[in-house]
Amino acid sequence: MSERIRLAVVEDQLFTREVTIKLLHVHYGDSSKVIGFATVEELLDWEDSEFDVVVLDLQLRGGSLEGSDAIHAAVRRGRVLVFSSLESGEALERAHAAGALGYVSKDTGGEQALIDGVDAVLAGDSFVDPELLTRIGASARKQLTTRQQEVLRLEALGCNVSQIAPKLGLSEAGVRRHIERIVEIHPNCAKAERVRLAIELGLVTPWETSQRYPAPR
Repeated sequence: MSERIRLAVVEDQLFTREVTIKLLHVHYGDSSKVIGFATVEELLDWEDSEFDVVVLDLQLRGGSLEGSDAIHAAVRRGRVLVFSSLESGEALERAHAAGALGYVSKDTGGEQALIDGVDAVLAGDSFVDPELLTRIGASARKQLTTRQQEVLRLEALGCNVSQIAPKLGLSEAGVRRHIERIVEIHPNCAKAERVRLAIELGLVTPWETSQRYPAPR
């Protein structure tokens, strides 16, 4: 990263915006230029239109663009890392479908998660706050055994029964029994819905499954 890193922070809360800008300045030092914006409209109007990473809140007052619309617009200015208080598998899916490369929770991840997210997106990689994944669907995961969660995760990543079995040291019949039990606990859960279920339970991220399945919209 010999060239100067250009970062944008789109956040309507002044205090949060200034704290985030300061954190990024301290971490990246003189090699960075960090500009703050209260709305996506301000970002789009900025004369220096290209940024390496846009750190974007989803709940923005004062402008007309929020949520997925804000992401759709912001990706025209750079790679987007969502920085939001919204914590759900659905929020992750919508961010992924809208074009964001990463997602960090304001409430769980802390400063290090934000830095890790910016680093990953700078490198062109996807990133989801690990603590956020732990929190998403934590109570719902308790309905499934650890082995059922492992089966569900591997299936969501594109593995079939014959591939899952040796990975987990199970017979193919054993894998099928676990899948049947998952469907008993979560009725009407065909394969495509089980991918969504795995995301809702925080077992995988939409970015992990995107190579196997189209992004839900």
